[in-house]
Amino acid sequence: MLSRKWLILIGFGWLVIGGFTALVQMMAEGSGNVEYFFVVISLAIISFSMASLAPHLQRNDERMRYIRRKGALYTSVLALLYCGALWVMIRYGYVKLNAEQTILILLSLISSTLFLSWLVLSKRH
Repeated sequence: MLSRKWLILIGFGWLVIGGFTALVQMMAEGSGNVEYFFVVISLAIISFSMASLAPHLQRNDERMRYIRRKGALYTSVLALLYCGALWVMIRYGYVKLNAEQTILILLSLISSTLFLSWLVLSKRH
């Protein structure tokens, strides 16, 4: 497993890439691809979460299995809510997204939610 320093460095690298991408899109004065910004932010969140969770994930005890199971449960419930919210927004014309954009946004939200729920649960339990 990567060390915590490397994971934090990778997280900041993703933030720099996301900031640079956002800057280039603003300079181009286009609406850009917002879904790729979600993906980059999601990767940064995963890197920072893994840096914080590294000592906990190395152990495979009952506590960590409980945290993984609860995190997956919370993520699956929230994924249904994300799908419903996106469906309503697309259905009533609040946002215009195609299938690729919708899938990338959903996957980014779900992966971020999983790692953030693990992080919160590891601090709580």
